[in-house]
Amino acid sequence: MRKLLALLIAFPLAAAAQDPGPQPPYTPGSRAPRYAPAQQRDNWYIGFGVGMGDGSVSGQGDSLSFKELNYDRDPTRLALNFKVGWTVTPRLLLGLDITAARAQASGSGLTTSAQITNYDAVATFFPMERGFFVRGGLGLSALSLAYDDGFDDVTDTYGGTNILGGLGYAFWLGKQFNLTVNLDASKQFYGSSDTAPEGSQFWMLYAGFDWY
Repeated sequence: MRKLLALLIAFPLAAAAQDPGPQPPYTPGSRAPRYAPAQQRDNWYIGFGVGMGDGSVSGQGDSLSFKELNYDRDPTRLALNFKVGWTVTPRLLLGLDITAARAQASGSGLTTSAQITNYDAVATFFPMERGFFVRGGLGLSALSLAYDDGFDDVTDTYGGTNILGGLGYAFWLGKQFNLTVNLDASKQFYGSSDTAPEGSQFWMLYAGFDWY
């Protein structure tokens, strides 16, 4: 009888000892569960940009602006960019960029144009992971000068190398889409010559549309 009474008393005490009781409510200072951020870059990215720019071509101690290369007519200026690459870290992107600055003028039966195109390996760095960024690269370049008066249609192309630098700001729109404002500048080198262009340069301001 005494053993039975002891067991009846022991069971409720053991159950009470194992019951931790109600849990304290979550407070801001306690450890919260981790969730993936709503906006983050994937392993790869692709994008394009469009805007305007200007440039010049130099050689034999002289320099001609895009306007002068179009026979002092005010040309239509266009800047284009295409990029694809790899997200190395949340702050660093590496990829291939194709950038082109073009100026063309037409009128009185004459069409002329000057275009500088870069094919570059480019690194883009976001100091705070998003927002402001800087970028720099180098690679190959092509300069094209075209003239068409209805009788003669001539295009001269010169190849060389270049360095490129730029900065901008990226605005997140949606989960993996960025709208960017970009300012790039680049200088090209075509080698020493007595008659042909030896160098060129351009700047371009454009809006970018990038998917990560």
